[in-house]
Amino acid sequence: MHDLRSNPLRTALVFPLFLAAVAVLAGRLYHVQVQSHSALLELAWKQSRTTVTLPAMRGSIRDCHGRPLAASLNTPAVFADPGIIAVPSRIRTWLPKSLGLTPITFRKFLLDRPKTLSKVNDPTLASTVQVTRELAAYLRLQEDVLLVRLGVAVDLRIRDAARKAAPLLGVPEGELRRTFSRPTRFVWLRRPADNILARQIKALKLRGVCVKLEPRRQTEDRLSIAQWLGLVGPDSKGRIHGTEGLERLFDRELCGTPGLARLSKDGRGKKIASSADPAVPPRNGCDLYLTIDTRIQNIVDAELRQVYQEFAPVAAAAIVMEPSTARILAMDSEPGLDGSKRSEMSTVEIRRRLRNHAVQSVFEYGSTYKPIVLAAALDLGLVTPQTKIHCENGRWKYRKRVLHDTHPYGVLTAGDGVVHSSNILAAKLGLMLGDTRLRRCVLDFGFGTRSGICLPAEEPGTVTPARKWSYWTTTSVPMGQEIAGTPLQLLTAFCALINGGKLLQPYLVEAVHNPNTGEKPSRRSPHLVRRVIKPQTSAAIRRILAAVVERGTGKALRDCKYRIGGKTGTAQRRDPAGGYSDQYVASFVGFAPVDRPKIAVLVLVDAPQGSRYYGSQVAAPAVGRIIDRTLAMLGATPQAGAPDIAATQGTP
Repeated sequence: MHDLRSNPLRTALVFPLFLAAVAVLAGRLYHVQVQSHSALLELAWKQSRTTVTLPAMRGSIRDCHGRPLAASLNTPAVFADPGIIAVPSRIRTWLPKSLGLTPITFRKFLLDRPKTLSKVNDPTLASTVQVTRELAAYLRLQEDVLLVRLGVAVDLRIRDAARKAAPLLGVPEGELRRTFSRPTRFVWLRRPADNILARQIKALKLRGVCVKLEPRRQTEDRLSIAQWLGLVGPDSKGRIHGTEGLERLFDRELCGTPGLARLSKDGRGKKIASSADPAVPPRNGCDLYLTIDTRIQNIVDAELRQVYQEFAPVAAAAIVMEPSTARILAMDSEPGLDGSKRSEMSTVEIRRRLRNHAVQSVFEYGSTYKPIVLAAALDLGLVTPQTKIHCENGRWKYRKRVLHDTHPYGVLTAGDGVVHSSNILAAKLGLMLGDTRLRRCVLDFGFGTRSGICLPAEEPGTVTPARKWSYWTTTSVPMGQEIAGTPLQLLTAFCALINGGKLLQPYLVEAVHNPNTGEKPSRRSPHLVRRVIKPQTSAAIRRILAAVVERGTGKALRDCKYRIGGKTGTAQRRDPAGGYSDQYVASFVGFAPVDRPKIAVLVLVDAPQGSRYYGSQVAAPAVGRIIDRTLAMLGATPQAGAPDIAATQGTP
């Protein structure tokens, strides 16, 4: 070995090169450690840490007693990843054995192809196929031969996994093999799953068959409430949002705010779950407290379902309201939607059953509108309950129009005109009011405008414009024709008739409670829209409506346990082609007790089938049963004896 000192020229050449290399290295170290320190440290942090979203729990929807109507729970779900079921987590031994190769040959292949290691360490079926192709090229073997051998080994693993999982999932083994053989990376096997199944699946320890917890909306399936409660569904990112009803209308309040957590990652980029550091905790969604009483809702559901099954109408609706506050205690529509059977229905059928006829369908009211016109005439002093009006023996021609009554009445008092539901007397009341005051009465009672209840797609109804108003309108509206609205509008106006004359805004949501603050929810107070009649007029109307049940068109309810007042309605159904069809809309609005009404109930039945179609035959019995059952459940004392009808006596 030559000594550098013996060659001064060589030393002179090498030493500057050495100094230059040291200088370059020192400069690089300075750049890394000093100049780029912050940037590189941030890059290293980003590469070793990641941020994940912590979902917030969706708020619950509860009735007036705090009973949950809809709540989110973390429920297990079983899914499969066919892309990894087919191969084990370590293929260093399995793959060469399956291909008929020696482990030494496979290790030599990996040493020569270091880039293949990532495909071997965390294999999928696709990556294993790729490794097999590379292996065939490396060994200069026929690719098809190795792929066939791989296919046999994959099929054995799939068969074994299907054999173990099929009995637990309750599906045929052959069907599960086909599921595991799909060219996809994700497929649901059971969603939702119960906790027992989840534990059994985990105990199998099958690669690619997994259990995950996901938030799922649990609703009270025994109640027909989906039309107003609404539905939820995942968005494009898998987050649950409201799609219908209150769930959609209050989605922002119910959703809450997701949190954030930082996780460390290992050298392969996998998240280390134990390193979770909740930087921003999630804020769970608010809870909605409704005015609904599930006990009353159960009663209404059962009674309306009975009506729907007995009369097979196009639709039916029922509402229970507290007259003094306009709180909605129950609301139902038929045909209803059972949330547990949604998967069995088409999209069109679900949309049909989601229609809330109580606020989204418009009907002409018929005779249930007559008390409103009488109240306006009484309040203005045009008549008293005892004012006698000739009903023309059942047939009256006014200008170019001929009106008829069901029965040929002679002289009736104004009160008895409502008791016996005379069209002619109602029309004469309308003429006494005149066009302007009658139209003002219609608008003052809330018809033609939305009530403002917190429900989507509420219809405002229809009122004839002033420019098109005629004598025909003035004689039609008092009979409940040429005016159409929702069942909710009619019941709201009826409550104003019997609660002392106050038109209140109906409401369903009583409070929105934020659980993150710990404060008690503040309850909403009734909102007065306007006063429509005097208290003494309201008292007179209550007595007249009580007489309807005692000796008028509502006699079917005389045997009820409580003193009930109300009004029947039988309106011809509008024909879409124009005019009226030969079908009817039957309705009844009732309340009890008469002196101090606690509840008001409306049942409306659209196009009942069969020979019975009058409101007294179709809707009134259901209202009577709802009132009896509800007041008994609330602990009200039954009231015996006939109502006070002295103020309504007249010539029949």
